[in-house]
Amino acid sequence: MIGTILRLALLLALVFGSSAAAAERVDAKVWRRVKTYDMRALQKLEPLPLRQIVGVRFNYRNPEVRHLKPNWFQGSIWSYSRGEKDDFDYIQVMVSKADVGAFKALPTDFRAGANFVVYGQILKDQEANFTFLRLLGTKVKRGKGGRVTVSW
Repeated sequence: MIGTILRLALLLALVFGSSAAAAERVDAKVWRRVKTYDMRALQKLEPLPLRQIVGVRFNYRNPEVRHLKPNWFQGSIWSYSRGEKDDFDYIQVMVSKADVGAFKALPTDFRAGANFVVYGQILKDQEANFTFLRLLGTKVKRGKGGRVTVSW
């Protein structure tokens, strides 16, 4: 049991690295492959584009944000589609400590009517069978040479 916990902690540390910076720089070549999905379309992809950066359209976040690790929080983003068979869809997300304030500033009411796009990397913890989106931010700034910075 302790060995599994230690392996999970090591995996998260390796996957996430340091979260001191509140902005993520993305190479132009990588950014050209970024696709933005409606939440339902992303969930239907088989296989999921693991380790790739994607954009996801959503309407609000769940008010519950859990502090899982010293530098990481778990939450979820939701999409509301009025009149469809399943009105609500969600994706589990991980947010760095540096970005949790900006994440918490997003609306928690599905009736707000806002539409957002968040960028993140799809990751999976194989041992826990847990797939999530590691959030990078909502703002995109293009720099010299095509390099992109994603921030909140």
